[in-house]
Amino acid sequence: MARKGGQDRGITQRKGRKGWWVRLYINGRERWYRCDTKSQAKALYGRLKADIREGTFFPEKFAPRKDITLRAWILRCLEGSTNLNIEGERRYGRRWSLLLGKRMLADISREDCRQVQAKMRTKLKPRPTNAPKDFQPKRRWSDATINRHFAFLRHVLMLAVKDSKLTQNPVSGLKFFPEVKRTRFLAEDELVRLRGVMQQGDWELVAFAIETGLRRGEQFGLRWDQVDLENGVLTLPLPKGGKTRHVPLSEEAKATLRSFGSFLRSAWVFPGLKDVTQPMDSRAFLRRSFEPGLRKAGIVGVCWHSLRHTAASRRVMAGVDLVSVKEILGHRDIQTTLRYAHLAPGHLRDAVNRGSLSGTVTKTVTSQEVEWKEEMQPVDYMVRPEGIEPPTPGSEVRCSIQLSYGRMCYFKHFEGDLVKDRSRASSHQREERLNQLID
Repeated sequence: MARKGGQDRGITQRKGRKGWWVRLYINGRERWYRCDTKSQAKALYGRLKADIREGTFFPEKFAPRKDITLRAWILRCLEGSTNLNIEGERRYGRRWSLLLGKRMLADISREDCRQVQAKMRTKLKPRPTNAPKDFQPKRRWSDATINRHFAFLRHVLMLAVKDSKLTQNPVSGLKFFPEVKRTRFLAEDELVRLRGVMQQGDWELVAFAIETGLRRGEQFGLRWDQVDLENGVLTLPLPKGGKTRHVPLSEEAKATLRSFGSFLRSAWVFPGLKDVTQPMDSRAFLRRSFEPGLRKAGIVGVCWHSLRHTAASRRVMAGVDLVSVKEILGHRDIQTTLRYAHLAPGHLRDAVNRGSLSGTVTKTVTSQEVEWKEEMQPVDYMVRPEGIEPPTPGSEVRCSIQLSYGRMCYFKHFEGDLVKDRSRASSHQREERLNQLID
């Protein structure tokens, strides 16, 4: 509405400042909003006054956004993280802080994520100084590792969406790389070779992992107050699934635990070598004993998690049902158990051969023939019953007669002879005729 002197209410120009300004008083407080043109200022003033009348006016809707960088947002998310794998999250957070840490959250696009994904896939490991000329460098990150990095970024940006700092997650529409599922487990001869090259104390840790099927973090973080040797049960509070899990112990696992003397000096089942008040560093054990033992035994493609695969596979091959294996390993979904509890190719070949035609058809035919011979009864003579149409001329009829002395014999005759015998001969003559044909 125009005022005296041709000025519009709530719209003005300020000295030393560009554009047109909208001035409002809300609950006794003055608020200013800048527009480029006078028409924009008039339209904004009318919309804001309507929102005030309807009670839907929110000043923060028109206030400038307080954006935040990706590095700062990752640090804020890690402060409130309750994930058990907090070390892994910190490692992923440091990587993304180096790659896109200075970007504002609103400036991160899907195309930026695709470019980082392509660069990570083409990144190679540095060439060693003493490498031969035909050295072929390997990739620095596998497809699975790249997917884990982007899964962490997707989780962090989804928290930003829930906190109204983003309207859309740029990683949600990004396609992840297909992963090769590792189902490697140790065969019996590989276990024998590995035991032969490892020290007895180190081998006991490997054997305990196979006996219990524990994950690496669960085993090396095991405390004596979680062990119940009397009932043969391990109690794991808040494992990977987030629920308390009870793991049954085999007789071999209980004997291994009784052989440990760490309960006299530490609260940990596997205490540290230098500081017994801390658990053993699993990575140090892998570098010091497990990985060198694999190289000495000539075993390739095996990691510590392969021991968990071995625990599941050995039980399935021994006839344990999948539901019991699921409870032992602590899987929430039976599909995960089906992935872990694979069978060895030798067992599959045995299963296929059990249903094969070779060796079974001959046995079936032979058994049916034996049953047929056992069911036959001795007869004195054979005649054609009355009322049955005789066979066509020239058709061959096979009869089998088992005499009282147990001899089996076969004979052939034509229809004409049988009809002639039946019409003209007496029963005694028919019996003689049959004996002649048999002889």
